Amino acid sequence: MSVFTENPVLYKEITTRFQLRRQSKANRIVIYSIVGLIIPLFYWFSMLAILRDSNAARDSYGIFLCALEVSLVVFLTPAMLASAITLEREKQTWNALLLSRLTHSEIVAGKFIGGLIPTLIALAVFFPLNIIAALGAGIGLGQFLLSHVLLMATMLFYGAVGLFCSWVCRRTQVATATAAGTVAFFTLGSPLALSLWQSVSGYSGSSRASDFLPLWSNPYYAMAELTMERSGNPEIAILLTIGSLIGTVLLLVLVTRRLAQGPKEMSA
Repeated sequence: MSVFTENPVLYKEITTRFQLRRQSKANRIVIYSIVGLIIPLFYWFSMLAILRDSNAARDSYGIFLCALEVSLVVFLTPAMLASAITLEREKQTWNALLLSRLTHSEIVAGKFIGGLIPTLIALAVFFPLNIIAALGAGIGLGQFLLSHVLLMATMLFYGAVGLFCSWVCRRTQVATATAAGTVAFFTLGSPLALSLWQSVSGYSGSSRASDFLPLWSNPYYAMAELTMERSGNPEIAILLTIGSLIGTVLLLVLVTRRLAQGPKEMSA
């Protein structure tokens, strides 16, 4: 069975997440407002900033990736996937799904890919602006590709974190809170630890932020180091990309192997 074309779990995830008629009237108004008003205005003011000069274009490129797109990845992705399994349990359809003819890998792949699609759509909105800003700032192809590979690897890792929390926890609220706590640990924990480390070391010459290795796990820091300087700092981005991909594989393999136990998973 093809994961993309013949997987009923993936099809269900996509149709469930994008059926507007299931949304409340208030949610539909918000969605239509974002698509019809906020995004065009954002494009208009962003283009004005990008076309001003090369420095403004570079600043815009860094802001798009560091402030907006990384935030979308680390907050939206785990929130979407934290409910992937818990909702099935709450609706009492999870046991039937486990006992169906679908393999455990098809279930995990369908849930995982379906949960990534909202984030991918949100990132696609910014991608044309990224290209224009990169061209205006004279950003090299290697730096442009690496920044987006880092973004995709970060999305995969935090998506896997959300799915793992959804498998571990029994309730959606608990899974969402656990995923949010994990995000806070990676994004806020390292800067706080850096501040403590610098305080202890007395802000000496050896207490530079780049020397504090736990900070390298922070996607904001890695993206800023790569995009905010003309030459960029690719080492941190490369290491975080590799680490994110390894973490994604480990988390998905753990969930998949646990589901492979079949009915035993339901009593865990």
